[in-house]
Amino acid sequence: MPPKLPICNFDARTGILCANCQGRLERGEISAADVEASKAISQLAERLPELGKVTLRRAFGASGSYVLELEPGDLQSIRSNPDVKPDLENALKGKVWLVAAGSSDRKFLEDLLFPAKVVTVNTVWLPGGEKRTKVIVPGKKSDRRIGDFDKLRVAVKQARGMELLVETEREAGLRTYG
Repeated sequence: MPPKLPICNFDARTGILCANCQGRLERGEISAADVEASKAISQLAERLPELGKVTLRRAFGASGSYVLELEPGDLQSIRSNPDVKPDLENALKGKVWLVAAGSSDRKFLEDLLFPAKVVTVNTVWLPGGEKRTKVIVPGKKSDRRIGDFDKLRVAVKQARGMELLVETEREAGLRTYG
């Protein structure tokens, strides 16, 4: 069973867009990130059966990293195989974050930061009407587990339009009581 992708499965396998998909790309209905992610998923689906069952709704590319929005039920099956995410990152040559499509902002952030837990999500209003979304995670920031925070911020801005701040509980506590 082939994955459901923003572009035709034939285009994803061959790497060449048909007139229909090329037109959708030019009109902005799909993005270059959708095309790249579709090609990677299609190639990997041949040896990773979990990817053959996914539905990729949308992909966002930022600074060589990708946020892939999948059907909500697809995340668990992908997370059950520890090889899927590293193989996606190798195929796309960048960091990949997997999130459930159509989720709330909090669920979106929890999916992004998985396996780290999200303690709290707050909106911080700055002078001039700007706002930031502040996420507090337990313990120390683990670049190994979450990834590059600068790339994460850019990816979140691209995917959801949020300006993201990530702090640990300790950092937040020091600022409050320090």
